Amino acid sequence: MPRIWSLLVALPLRRGAGESAAADTEVARAGPSFQVRATIEADASVELCYAVLTDFDRLSDFVPGMQSSQVVSPPGQPLLLRQVGRAKPALAEYTFDVTLAVAVDPPREITFRRVAGNLRRMDGRWQIEGDGARCRLDYQADIEPGFWVPPLIGPLLMRSQVAKQVAGLEAEIVRRAQSPADP
Repeated sequence: MPRIWSLLVALPLRRGAGESAAADTEVARAGPSFQVRATIEADASVELCYAVLTDFDRLSDFVPGMQSSQVVSPPGQPLLLRQVGRAKPALAEYTFDVTLAVAVDPPREITFRRVAGNLRRMDGRWQIEGDGARCRLDYQADIEPGFWVPPLIGPLLMRSQVAKQVAGLEAEIVRRAQSPADP
């Protein structure tokens, strides 16, 4: 899910130690907004990949930097998801607090848009493709922060944060695929 923001052109992520070999992340800056794209591929069914993405109340257990994630809408109402995260690059600290209206189309798509929080705008989706043995998750989001982001270092930090988050999702998918009895 969202954190710090990106560069003047789309840049492919250069993986560092401990980062997923299957995740591919790009971030592009367009004025005050950022376009984020990430892809995960895992040896797991589409249904399992979808289940991990929609484990909304537990996302903070396995997504780095996410402090909390919880459904805040009453049962039977349109889905509202509040997420709070923190990134602490070098000498700065950013806290993200966003409430998203979420629509699900099991097991192939999750769309979301910002309805409250300290981001001016956040619209995006997850698309899930694959079969019983392998899935591909494509993430796209357009994000406009409601606070100042350093023009040069901010984009690099955002790209790194997004890569850590998708790697956390991928690790949880793999963990659950290897231990099907353990949700």
